[in-house]
Amino acid sequence: MFGDNLKEQIEYKGIIIKELAAKAGVSKRTIDTYLTNRKVIPNAEIAVKLAKALDTTVEYLVTKESDKKGAPSLPADYASYHKYKTIISDFDKLSPTLQTAIKAMIHTAAKLSE
Repeated sequence: MFGDNLKEQIEYKGIIIKELAAKAGVSKRTIDTYLTNRKVIPNAEIAVKLAKALDTTVEYLVTKESDKKGAPSLPADYASYHKYKTIISDFDKLSPTLQTAIKAMIHTAAKLSE
């Protein structure tokens, strides 16, 4: 579970593992261990570093729940991101010209449905 939640946070933040490693002050190899061996859970010190670097809580990385203070661990748009992440990934593969055209279509359709 920790590895899956960590992977989702990394994807959501749009950073590469090497960048997270530098930001958290842990090795890339350490992070790779959590991502590839889903049963490995870091010690508290490393979990805190990773959570801070990803702007979330340790509790979220471990349980995928908000902290006890009731503050959300992720922005409200995370649910939308999670729902549409494959579309976003495919969109990023398109040429800039196609991206511009698709953005215009989406904005026009949104205005029409207001």
